[in-house]
Formats: sequence, C-alpha cells, structure tokens
Amino acid sequence: MVTLLALLFLCATDHASARHHGRAGEGAPGDFAYYVLSLSWSPAFCLSSPGSAECNGPRRYGFIVHGLWPQNESGWPEHCDVQRPVPDNVVQGIADLMPARGLVYHEWSAHGTCSGLEPAEFFALVRRAYAGVAIPRELSSPTQALEQPPAAVADWFLHANPRLAAHSVVVTCSGQGAPRLREVRICLDRDLGPRACSADALRGACRAPQVIIPPIR
Repeated sequence: MVTLLALLFLCATDHASARHHGRAGEGAPGDFAYYVLSLSWSPAFCLSSPGSAECNGPRRYGFIVHGLWPQNESGWPEHCDVQRPVPDNVVQGIADLMPARGLVYHEWSAHGTCSGLEPAEFFALVRRAYAGVAIPRELSSPTQALEQPPAAVADWFLHANPRLAAHSVVVTCSGQGAPRLREVRICLDRDLGPRACSADALRGACRAPQVIIPPIR
C-alpha cells in the first residue's frame, strides 16, 4: 500500500510539474478540443525512481505511455465528475504500455474521466494512439547514452511519422545542468489524426540546448 500511494503521489506531482505553465480546470466529460499522447522515457524515470514497478521486472522499457490527455486550445479539463473505477481486466490489459497500476488509476481519474468514454473504451483508445506512432529507430533500443538537442529528438519523431503535423511534437526534459529526456508529447485530434499543438501544450517544451538520453538496460 505504501508503494502504491507513493507512486500515485509521484505520478500526480510529476504531471503537475510538467504542465505547470498551463491551466487546468473543471470540465464536462467529452468537452475538449484534442488529445495529447504523452510518452515517458522509462530509462530516465528509472534513474530517479528505481523502485517503480516498470524498473524492477524482467522487461526493460523504452517509452511507456504516461497518458492520453484531453486538451483545449487554452487549458485542459481534469478530474471530471465521473465515478467509474477501472476494472481489473482493463488494468491488466494495458500493463504492457502502462506497467504501474497506480499510473493507470491516476490517469483515469485525472484525464480519462474527461474523455466521455468508459474505462475500457478510453484505454483501448490509449492503445490505438500508441500504435499509431512509430518509435524512431534512434530510440528503439539504444544501448549507450545519447546526447542530442531536443529539436533533434522531435525531428526523429517527425521523420519516423511523416503524417504528423508541424509543431505536433513536444520534447520535455528534467534535471539541472545536463537534463535528461523526460517525455515526448504528440498532439492528435479527437479521431487520433495529426494536428498541431496549441500554445499551452507547447509551453512545456525543453529549453535546454542538449538532453541526455539514458540507454535501455
């Protein structure tokens, strides 16, 4: 229970920190403009949180899904008034993309409830969104640390996914001095088609000249 509570707190504080430049607010389920698919670089997360579920199993992850976030052109809805738990079979069914139960529960509570979908429908949409994005060759299974400008990481995704719109990829980082790659966020319309990110989504972009990309171990 302590581990689960700690993970829930970590997910919530990480998310708040990553999006603090924008504005969250109440909203009606289904009332939003588009989605942001957030892919977290697991090797960087595991360096700072080695006790997490995704860091201790037999599988070594590259990108995992942090979330699929309903977004408005200005701000975004959170914690919509939907009282539906995530069934256990749904949690187990998304574990290959979101390996920590606490993350699944948090993402449903904070964001999935605003989608206007049932839990099973929402996490099926998460899987569809992830399946629609090709991971660049450079990030498929790096065995040594890379150091690149954030713009280069975004370009890798744009080249691997020609359908993506300009300004549809946001690279975020964390840490001081030599920041690490944290997440890649991809803006998609409500049908999961490509679209440009709004100003709120772009504000969280990494401003460092270079980011370190820890390898998959």
